[in-house]
Amino acid sequence: MVSYYIKLAWLSLRKTPLLSFLMIGTIAIGIAAAMITITVGYMMAQNPLPHKSERVAMVHLNSWDPTQPYGYRRNGKNDIPSTLTYQDAMALLQADKADKHALFAQFSEMIRAESMDVRDAQFHPVRSTTRDFFDVFGAPFIHGSTWSREADQTGEQVIVLSKQENERLFGGTNSVGQEVLVGTLLYRVVGVIDDWQPTPRFYTHRYLMFQSTLNYFVPLESQIRNELFSPTSMGWSCWGDAPSSTLAQVLLSECVWLYMWVEFDSLDKKDDYFNFLSDYSEEQRKVGRFTRPEPNRLMSVTEYLEKEGAVSKENIMGIWFALAFLLACLCNVMSLMMTKFHGKGGEIGLRRAVGASKKDIIIQFGFESIFIGFVGGVIGLLLAQVGLLILADMFSNLHKNVMTMDIYLMVGTIGLAMSSSVVFGLWPVYRASLIQPSSQLKSL
Repeated sequence: MVSYYIKLAWLSLRKTPLLSFLMIGTIAIGIAAAMITITVGYMMAQNPLPHKSERVAMVHLNSWDPTQPYGYRRNGKNDIPSTLTYQDAMALLQADKADKHALFAQFSEMIRAESMDVRDAQFHPVRSTTRDFFDVFGAPFIHGSTWSREADQTGEQVIVLSKQENERLFGGTNSVGQEVLVGTLLYRVVGVIDDWQPTPRFYTHRYLMFQSTLNYFVPLESQIRNELFSPTSMGWSCWGDAPSSTLAQVLLSECVWLYMWVEFDSLDKKDDYFNFLSDYSEEQRKVGRFTRPEPNRLMSVTEYLEKEGAVSKENIMGIWFALAFLLACLCNVMSLMMTKFHGKGGEIGLRRAVGASKKDIIIQFGFESIFIGFVGGVIGLLLAQVGLLILADMFSNLHKNVMTMDIYLMVGTIGLAMSSSVVFGLWPVYRASLIQPSSQLKSL
């Protein structure tokens, strides 16, 4: 019986090709516009660490200028820095009160394999961090592993590469043990991570959350010992007498520039760590620091994303506008269905005269609505994919994951098209079922 109604729906569409084309095309355009904006918003709002997002937290200490706030939050309240001074970061790291510590910064250098010509060197940002970075954020290794704790402490010149840069430098082979020139310094490769693009890239500044992950990782201590200083890429903020030229000056200053995330085996340890931060702040207050009233924070991944506004108001407004456009398209489809079904009055009257019930008429045109929605959804999905590819090309600074539908969104696209077509086809279908056979047969 289902195949019979599908056949009737197909024949009906062929009898009125122009109306059918308009209905399917209108649904496809509305669905494509809606799903492009929904896809971007949905991917931006993902939880990048769903299995442990509440046990991983970012440390915020309010060491800022006592005479003025660091900035303002979206709700208008005074904000505190998301980064730490070097002295505070080192004090927390050495206290070792969390199960894992990811402390990191950034600098930029010319990089090439030792065996490559100097003309093949490329300028890259480098993530300087601690060994726990890869465990805390779930970076998968395909060759080797992270460096040792001793390398963290001594600043050994070792490096972890991304799969992409391992391909450029060493042709994709296992490069563990090979050497890379970072500026003029020789670094030994200890590991290569697989394609790893958490979306959003939650562990850094909000303006960088949807950009690609960096390709090079070295021990933070090696940056400090070699004074690898890149003022334009460090993301530092200072108050008072700001340093002018060297990393050594930054280390001794009140400049904030180091991100610190910690991981706990249990939420109880997280509460204990916050108490530790409070005690540390009190100690610093006694020596004249940490005098501002805003409290310190220990923010989980989801809390930090919410604070930073990973999904902006503009994104949300865009989704509402796209849904409004889809609604307008569906209203037009409903009008076209009314026209189409009204024009089939003679056929409906004849079917009713030979024994078809209202239920049969409703099922017949209901299947036609579903069919229209399905075809419109498939075309809309293809148009959405094209639109996302165009957006990815236009906004090449954003990572492609933001512009990529997952399987749930693809299925949801078809489902939204079919359900919308059915809902907005209810009234035309109902009106068609009310057609009286006698009035139609007189006109035949």
